[in-house]
Amino acid sequence: MIAAARYVSLNPVRARLAPAACDWPWSSARAHVAGENDALVAVGPLLDRIGDFAAFLAEAEEPETAQRLRAAETTGRLLGGEDFIQDLERSLGRRLTPGRPGPAPKAPTIAVEQDLWG
Repeated sequence: MIAAARYVSLNPVRARLAPAACDWPWSSARAHVAGENDALVAVGPLLDRIGDFAAFLAEAEEPETAQRLRAAETTGRLLGGEDFIQDLERSLGRRLTPGRPGPAPKAPTIAVEQDLWG
């Protein structure tokens, strides 16, 4: 979650939409850097884990982590450990991991002999 917070906060900067994360009007970064809740953001849950949000944003992203987050964002797939994903699948009662590519297998057919002529 911590790496995802940095990744999302820095998306407007990477896309050259804003010079700094705090400058993007739709970002929670401004509230997190100020350390104050606003109408949409409760800063405590994240700041309790990382402390200084400005210093956190200034830290270098790990390339492998950023690549995994980007891939999950692009494909819409979950990003997490196997146990985490399996727990979610059990809780939701549905499969969340990708299946095998290609068309769904056809139901097996059972040959039935018929005497068409009587």
